[in-house]
Formats: sequence, structure tokens, C-alpha cells
Amino acid sequence: MRFRHVAFELCVFASIIVLSFKNPEAAEVEKLRPSSPFSKALAHYMMGIIYDNETKLEDAIGEYKKTLAADPSISGVHTRLAVDYLLTKREDMAMKELETAIALDPGDTKARFLLALVYTSLNKFESAQKEYEEIIKLEPGSFLALSSLADIYVLQDKMAEAAGIYEKLLEKEKGSYLLYFNLGVIYSKLGKIDLAIKMLEEASRLNLNYPEAYIGLGALYETKNDLENAISNFEKALKIDPLNRSVYHHLALVYYEAKRLDDALRQCELLAKLNPNDADTYVEWATIYLKEKRTKDAVMVLEKALKLGIKNVDLYLALAYAYGTVGNDPEALRFYKMALELKGDDPRIHFYLGAFYERTNQTGLAVKEFRETIKLDPRFADAYNYLGYMYAEEGINLDEAILLINKALELDPDNSAYLDSLGWAYFQKGELDRALVELEKAVKIEPDDAIMRDHLGDAYFKKGLIDKANAEWKKSLEYDPKQEKVKEKLRKN
Repeated sequence: MRFRHVAFELCVFASIIVLSFKNPEAAEVEKLRPSSPFSKALAHYMMGIIYDNETKLEDAIGEYKKTLAADPSISGVHTRLAVDYLLTKREDMAMKELETAIALDPGDTKARFLLALVYTSLNKFESAQKEYEEIIKLEPGSFLALSSLADIYVLQDKMAEAAGIYEKLLEKEKGSYLLYFNLGVIYSKLGKIDLAIKMLEEASRLNLNYPEAYIGLGALYETKNDLENAISNFEKALKIDPLNRSVYHHLALVYYEAKRLDDALRQCELLAKLNPNDADTYVEWATIYLKEKRTKDAVMVLEKALKLGIKNVDLYLALAYAYGTVGNDPEALRFYKMALELKGDDPRIHFYLGAFYERTNQTGLAVKEFRETIKLDPRFADAYNYLGYMYAEEGINLDEAILLINKALELDPDNSAYLDSLGWAYFQKGELDRALVELEKAVKIEPDDAIMRDHLGDAYFKKGLIDKANAEWKKSLEYDPKQEKVKEKLRKN
């Protein structure tokens, strides 16, 4: 759900100012009358305006420069020069001229608006904010200045301040569906979901043909797990905009969440017809089949994309995963290598290939791929954890394993899998008290994980806490009854 900016875009606003300058203001001309010591400046100034009207911007710039060479104290000429710099994409030069214009005339709101927009284009959001605040002091009721200030607050993630401005604007403009929509977006970012829904519903009431409001409502209802309302709003959006691919995407996911499998698959099929060369559509379609353990159908969908000539990393990774789930390791490896050929510097490919090598007992190759993943992306937490846990499972390089897993936890401190890995590494090293601390944390976060329960049971057993160990192993079997090794532990105790 995207925030819709109410303020004008930079070049559009610059163009508007150019049009407003077609006829020179009296105060500007007065300063350049023939009686002035700088009477030649008037001719240059008027020629600049003529060139502007003919869209000969470089010629206009030349004339304004000559005007300012004769008399640099006229703020309006600096502003005109800045506008032409903006229209020729020379923002830095425009910024200098506008700053000069404002220094000469602090009440020039046109120059301040332009300067704020330039600052925004250069990501100098605080400077833009200050300009809008000055404009509001000069023109307290300016809708454009207030809405622009709200936009700047949004860009700086100052959502509470942005909401305050939009609430004031709505007091004056109660019929603006766009204000309601933007306020709804802001409320959603503040976590005020019910208020956000209220605003978007009002936006949709004021403009029945505004699909963005329905898309936003669908997304908000989905966060509340109100799937029927989510579906209803996405379907309304689709009636208004039947070619909107994002709506088909949303509907496919929500239908699947609502256990309407056929509807979800139909949306994927429609989306593929609408955009047959989009790899993401086929990957999403195949993912639904894979979740339903319909691997052959998943492969069929992905192979269809291949036949269309689509070359895409995610497509290859999905095919590698699908073939891996049915034990066709040669085909899985082939697609991992195709992904590498297409984009060898993608850390995800090296990570998944490392996992493939680990699963197929090619430990040396797995280690190499995990280290390459970390080299390409030092913040790839799963790679640190996977390599560390692999060492812990084998009972080797335990000090390095602990360092690696701690690095993963620095990146994601509350990840239960990482805590379990760290606990298991401590267990393998014989540091039982440390192991128990981490394993108990992991189970508290994710109590229904069979492997974590098994690990905790092993740690309790090694500590001599037999009853606690048996309790954990029993819980482990509840979550995964097929664990023969866990059954054997219980039989022995």
C-alpha cells in the first residue's frame, strides 16, 4: 500500500512556476527601468523571458546571467534562473540560485517551494522540512505547503507528525478521498490498523472507483486475519482495475490462506496469462503446489516457464528445490549451477547450494559454499548458523561453531533455531549449563519443535535430570512421531 504524495513533483512544479513567470512582475521590471544605472539589464531580462516562452532554456539562462551580472540584487531573476536549471536537470546550481533569492527576499514563497523540492530530490529532507515550515509561517493556510510538509515527514519516517498534519487538513477538506487514503496509510505504518481501515473505507466511499483504497483495505484485513473481508476488497479492486497484476497476486495468497486452493490456483493461472513472461508468477504458482506436496504439478508449472525462454535465478532455485524434494539430485544440482551461471554473485544461490551439498553428504563443498555466502553478504545470518550447526552436529571446530552461531544471533537475537544451534554446540563441547540456558530459551520461543525438544532432553539427560529428559523426549515424539532414535532413548530410560 503506497503513500500518495499530494505535493507536486519537482519538474512539474518548476514548469508551473515558469508559466507563472511568462509575464514579469511589476516589481522586477521597476528595478530594471532605463533610468537605472543598469538599464542594459532590462533588455537581457526581457530576452530571457522571451526565450523561456520559446523553451530555449540555454539562451534564457545566458540572458538571466547577464541580467545578474549587471544587478545581482533582484531575487526574482535568481528564481527564474533556478527554474531553468531545474528544467535542465542541474539541481545543485538551482539550489545555489534559490538560496540566494531567499537571502535577498525571505518572503519569496515560490523560491522556498522550489528550494524545498530541490532539497527533497537530493535527499536533504530536514532542509526541505525547514523550508516548508517557513512557508507555513508566511502562509498558514497553504494546503500545498501543509501537504508537502506531511510528505517530508513520511519520507523521514516521522509518521506521528505526518498524521497530525493530515488530521488538520481533513478538518478543512473533508471531501478529499486522497487525504483519507494517505492518512490511512500513515495510521497503518503507526500500527493503528482499525483507524487505518476507517480512513480507507471513507476514501473508498468518497471515490468508489479508486482501486488503491480497496487494495489497502484488503491488505489491512489480511493483517487482522479477516480473510473474507480481505478477499472482498481485493475482488472490488479487480473489478475496477482488471489488469492490475498485484491484485491477482494478493488474491492468490489470501485465497490460499483461506483454504480456497482452487481459487488460489486459478488466480495464478490468470496472472500467468496476463503476464506470461514474469518468472515470479510461476514461482508463486509452483510454491502453492509444493506446499500442497504436489511436486509434479510444481515442476510442470516451472518447466512451462522454462519453455517460454524465461531465464531467472528464482525460477532455477525453485526447480532445484522441487527436484531435490523428489530425490532427483542430479537435476537439482543442474539448476543450482544454472542459477550460478546467471548470477554468480548472488549469496542466496551459494547458500542453497551449500545446503544441498550438506544434505548429500558433501561436507567440504558445503563448507566452501557457506563461506562464499558469508563473503558475498556478511549479514547473511542463516549462513553463519548453518555452518556453525553443521560443525556442532559433527562435533568438530566447536569454538568456531560457537563464534559463527553467535554472529548469527547478533543479526537476529530472538531466532529460536539459532539459539538451539548455540545450545547444541555448547552441549557437544561439554558445557552443559550454558547449553541448557540456550536450549531452554529456544524451546520457550518455539515450544512445538521436535528437534529442539530432543536436544533439550539430551542436555537434561547428560545433566542427570532423567525425568525432565523423558518429558522432553515425549514432547518431541508428539510433534514428530517417526523419530526412531528418540523412541530408543525413551525405551532405555
